[in-house]
Amino acid sequence: MKTYTADNDPNHLLGRPHQYVSKTAFTDARIQPADVEGEDEDSVTRGGSVEVFATAADAQARVDYIAGIIKNMPVFTEYDYVHGTEVLRVSKLLTPNQAEGLETALKS
Repeated sequence: MKTYTADNDPNHLLGRPHQYVSKTAFTDARIQPADVEGEDEDSVTRGGSVEVFATAADAQARVDYIAGIIKNMPVFTEYDYVHGTEVLRVSKLLTPNQAEGLETALKS
């Protein structure tokens, strides 16, 4: 697990206007190491991340932005869920049921 700060956020979004105010990346043991070889240690592909926003509108805007990228570049496919001010991003390497299980955990 990796918790980001404004100094180490590779996207340079943490704390910026209308961007996430906290972010944590996690790995999922159900993903085989060989399937993520060459990926950064904190890549969403290795498991996922949780991004927290100041408002639900900002969280939804983030998911909409990511959806636009995925539509144009399917190689970046991932599962994205919004729950209030939280955005859960989940690796495409998990099955839909596994991803939904993580969403359920976020909601509880």
